[in-house]
Amino acid sequence: MHRRIAVLMIAVSFCAVTAARVAADDAALSPKFVQELYEKVKPSLVGVQYTYNGELGKQEFVGEGVVVGEDGLVMISMSLTPEQIPDEQLTDFKILIPGDEGKEFEGVFQGRDERSNVAFVKTKEKQQWPAIKFEEATVNVGDSAISVGLLPKAAGYHAFVTEPKICAVLRGPVPQVLVSADGLASMGSPVFNAEGKAIGLVNADLNRSVILNDPSNPMSPLQPPARIYVPARDFLQSLSDPPIAGHPLELPWMGITQLTGLPKEVAEFFHLKGQPAVQVGAVIPNTPAEQGGMKPGDIIVKMNGKILERGDEPDEAAEILMRQARRLKVGTDVTFSLLSAGDPSAPPRDVTIKLAERPMPANRAKRYYASDLGFTARQLVFEDTYQRKLPADFKGVVIALVKPSSAAATGHLENNDLVTQLNRQPVTDVDQFEKVYKDFRKENPKEPVVLEVLRGVNTEVIRIEPPQ
Repeated sequence: MHRRIAVLMIAVSFCAVTAARVAADDAALSPKFVQELYEKVKPSLVGVQYTYNGELGKQEFVGEGVVVGEDGLVMISMSLTPEQIPDEQLTDFKILIPGDEGKEFEGVFQGRDERSNVAFVKTKEKQQWPAIKFEEATVNVGDSAISVGLLPKAAGYHAFVTEPKICAVLRGPVPQVLVSADGLASMGSPVFNAEGKAIGLVNADLNRSVILNDPSNPMSPLQPPARIYVPARDFLQSLSDPPIAGHPLELPWMGITQLTGLPKEVAEFFHLKGQPAVQVGAVIPNTPAEQGGMKPGDIIVKMNGKILERGDEPDEAAEILMRQARRLKVGTDVTFSLLSAGDPSAPPRDVTIKLAERPMPANRAKRYYASDLGFTARQLVFEDTYQRKLPADFKGVVIALVKPSSAAATGHLENNDLVTQLNRQPVTDVDQFEKVYKDFRKENPKEPVVLEVLRGVNTEVIRIEPPQ
């Protein structure tokens, strides 16, 4: 009897606390509170415009930005500046101030931050703008949220607000919070809690346009409404250590690939029931991982003495691990506790790996555009030779782009073809390719170009006739 009364009292207390929290939440989100927050946030929302100036021509794009530094530093979703586009093709940045006056300021692209999938732009001249301060905060299902964003160009970039409820807090490589069908504001919009704290960013949604000036569908950024935002803890590091113009971030690298999370039955075989673990598929020779003693098939159970973070699916543990490692500094020592796949009964062994700088990515490789034939050749990078199982010193260039309806497209040249010969002359690198191509075209403006390319495991000969 006493136990039943105690349980009833606990239930009543829980309901009272929940009711009180909901009542307080609703009181906080009064029309007056929302209006005041809206007016406070509006001056910190700007449009970010840039011109893509590349092989496919010139086009202006505008997306939403959030002022995060009083000196004029603006954060945008990296979706607005896709990482496959080289920095040099992103030009003429401007920061647009919404409103009747239509002010704009020259901007400088600071760079993209792959650690958090955000990018930064800064005004050329120092400003004194009100900045939004993001902070980490716990949210619960049923809590109210407020999202303030910008309407598309067709609506004059006018600020608007939405008030969804928190539906679920998801765990995974990128932490995400799901909200109700009311939805969130535009891509790049800040999200606030019932206390008015900036707790997240609408950062990525495959079903939602990040572009605010799409002439083909002027209202596309609002259709359908976004329902997922990224909590602030995911990008606070980027705010405290943003990229600097002309100095791309140095990202760390270990030299391990093909990581997979252990399925439940495999984990139990290794006596890891209920514990996330990650198996190493390949260790690249002469890399920090090999030098530290990691071997293919090893199972990672701890990083720096801590059990791995769990995702909603086993494979997400591998993605979470790599994302955490990517946020460390080059030169940092990382200790992994490993089980050997060949000896499940052996105790874990510790190996320490000193993180090196990641090899040059493709979007930073030197490029040459053969405008008459409509293709771009770029410098080989480590990823090209490793994926094709070629020697690290292999010579050639990679086709980075084939322009639609161009002579190169008609000649069946394809993206990712690896060019080894140009008119029967061996290709060594992109500088030599450019010189040989220009010399040949100058002397033979109407003659076809013959490329020998490696496509998969096959060698193909591509003959491209120039426009007559």
